[in-house]
Amino acid sequence: MLEMLFGTKNVQKVLLFLFVNGNCYGAQLQRLLKTPLTPIQKALLRLEKGGIILSHYEGKTRVYQFNPAFPLLVELEQLLKKAYTLLSPQEKKSFCFVKSDNLKKKVKQQEGEQLLLTYWERLALVKHLNFNARSKSKEEGRWNGRGSGEVTVKKESDTVLFFHEKGTWVTDNGKELDFSNTFRWTLDRKTCLLSLEHLRHGINHPVFLFHLAPAEDHSLRSVDSHLCAEDAYFGHISCDLHSLKLNWRVIGPKKNEEIDYYYT
Repeated sequence: MLEMLFGTKNVQKVLLFLFVNGNCYGAQLQRLLKTPLTPIQKALLRLEKGGIILSHYEGKTRVYQFNPAFPLLVELEQLLKKAYTLLSPQEKKSFCFVKSDNLKKKVKQQEGEQLLLTYWERLALVKHLNFNARSKSKEEGRWNGRGSGEVTVKKESDTVLFFHEKGTWVTDNGKELDFSNTFRWTLDRKTCLLSLEHLRHGINHPVFLFHLAPAEDHSLRSVDSHLCAEDAYFGHISCDLHSLKLNWRVIGPKKNEEIDYYYT
């Protein structure tokens, strides 16, 4: 789609992957996009020389990301968002960071189950939340702002938790709004998955968001991108001694949002 504009299909793939995931490294792109490494490395070098991306080392791995000082970054991301929304559902999913087959290779079943149970036990203890939302979209109704509130956790069974969240949302222009959300977490030990649903239409009409599975960095990541209408949802949850961090990404015709939830 953008091959004629960017010169090569590999440059297009690199830019779309960075747009969706935020950062990347060469071997990762080779594996997930099923593309030979040499053309990918050439595309990364070309983009870095042009000042569009920059890199740093994490251990021995060279990691790439967009250059925040690139003067046309906002316009480039708008173009990439449009291109992403025009992809077929299967093409959209190909840019998801974590795939189920890679997860199975990286995390042994027993280790994955233990990690999943650790997160499950932490979720059951949640009482508070803080979140930050930021949007790169120019559309009305952008999700810029911050919020905080209380979480009432109801244990429906050994494998189902309900999160009833209430609090205050402060938009980027200072307007305060009350919010109320209900989410359902479901644990599936057999498939080693944790799923999240939004119950804004009631318990009998859940809006599925994503499945999360254990990853090698001791976090849980989306098995695949989930498409709700024309919007794609991604998720990633990690933890430290003090909180659980749930990162959401939503990309659609009128959305380019990222939200960080901090549960304590």
